[in-house]
Amino acid sequence: MNRIYLNELAKILKIKESALRYYDSQGLISKLQRDKNNYRFILEEDLAFPKTVICLKRTGMSLKEIKKYLDFIEKGDSSIKERYEMILKQEDIVLNKLKDIQEQIEFIEYKKSLYLKKLNK
Repeated sequence: MNRIYLNELAKILKIKESALRYYDSQGLISKLQRDKNNYRFILEEDLAFPKTVICLKRTGMSLKEIKKYLDFIEKGDSSIKERYEMILKQEDIVLNKLKDIQEQIEFIEYKKSLYLKKLNK
């Protein structure tokens, strides 16, 4: 089993080590272990756990809600309905963000076109 230490994990997840330490202190990365030198590591087979946390965080989910989601995972299949509802709510949030970004892109494209026409006169 390959160990992935915190600095490597930070690179894989594209976040700062300090963020991982904070998430660990909040109980969000329960699969982190410590070696004999007290360095944090995770087994390669457990990478899905921190990836889930980071993905949910990037969607805008609060750490409190992520913790709640992870607690539901620990409950197993009895919590599938609750997890599904949380994911639906987060999907709605992300789709609204996407809509906002699309409107921003359209505005930028409009302005680019306008300025290009004026430059080419």
